[in-house]
Amino acid sequence: MFKGHGGHIKHNANYSNNGILDFSASINPLGYPENVRKIIFEHFDDILHYPDIDCTSLRKYIGQKVGRAEDEIIVGNGSTELFYLIPRALKPSKGIVFQPTFSEFTEALKCSNAETVNNVLRSEEDFCFTYQETYFDDKKVKMVFLCNPNNPTGQLVEKAVILSMVKQHPDITFVIDEAFIDFVEGPEKYSVINESGTLRNLIVVRSLTKFYGFPGLRIGYLAAHADLIIKMMEYKEPWSVNALAQCAAMTALEDKEFISRSREFMFMERLYLFHELSEIQGLSPYKPTANYIFIKVNMSGVTSLLLRERLLEHGIAIRDCSNFIGLNDNYFRIAVRTREENMMLVSTLKTLLTKHSPRPMKIP
Repeated sequence: MFKGHGGHIKHNANYSNNGILDFSASINPLGYPENVRKIIFEHFDDILHYPDIDCTSLRKYIGQKVGRAEDEIIVGNGSTELFYLIPRALKPSKGIVFQPTFSEFTEALKCSNAETVNNVLRSEEDFCFTYQETYFDDKKVKMVFLCNPNNPTGQLVEKAVILSMVKQHPDITFVIDEAFIDFVEGPEKYSVINESGTLRNLIVVRSLTKFYGFPGLRIGYLAAHADLIIKMMEYKEPWSVNALAQCAAMTALEDKEFISRSREFMFMERLYLFHELSEIQGLSPYKPTANYIFIKVNMSGVTSLLLRERLLEHGIAIRDCSNFIGLNDNYFRIAVRTREENMMLVSTLKTLLTKHSPRPMKIP
């Protein structure tokens, strides 16, 4: 069942994907590395056989990339599969989720019959995470989900803060979602993946589809202490990662030129888009850290849902954030796309939000 994520335009019966600029899904605007297309064609006949059930080669290569051993890595059918696997295997009685954030954290706990505590971060503090010891007063709490950088707000938590929290609470498993960390400038200041194999209560989950531009293939991985890996593998479905996804991931991870080009492009383009959005009266964008921008609407009579509908009429899709816990219909998120596409978005927003528009925004 569709749960209100971005990137759903193609499957929405009300709108054809033809001509729709999809700013609702935060995927690398440069697409996938060209070598991915080549390797899939070369290995297409691999679909005649079962894939490597353990993703052996890919786990080994990922381990080398992030400084972990092969037996400290699990590869899954997208990072979402792994979020559901973790509580299913570790069976926490209660978990904490810092809201607003990726909705599947709460759903994963729910599916494992774990009680969820939603700690809502304050808009007055720009939804920034600040460590508070009182979060952990409840001794039934055995798991914490934290997204870094956070989706949809883009806020970051420094590595030192996360590690201090993890070390102070060894009886709680901390699940850190680093799905967008490849888009962050200076990721070593925030990522805790290097420590995931030594701390027995730390799990780091990453996506391989957002940065490398192939979300339809579904592949991600987690890194954790070998003892945690053993527990989780007892509950993991076999053959969940297909052969083409495995070879595509390996090829993408090896493409240093694509990685460098994507990062340079994103650092430049998101600043351009942030600056342009900041000039539009009625919008207050948060400074971006990844490949998306979180925006507050400050115009009377205009909501994120209404703005979404009006933009769709102009062939542009955005992510209305009103269904996030802790947010309301004053917030939306947009992906950073190419310069031409970003200019089209900015121009359309200006047209819709100005009182001099030939069709000014108004409540029906």
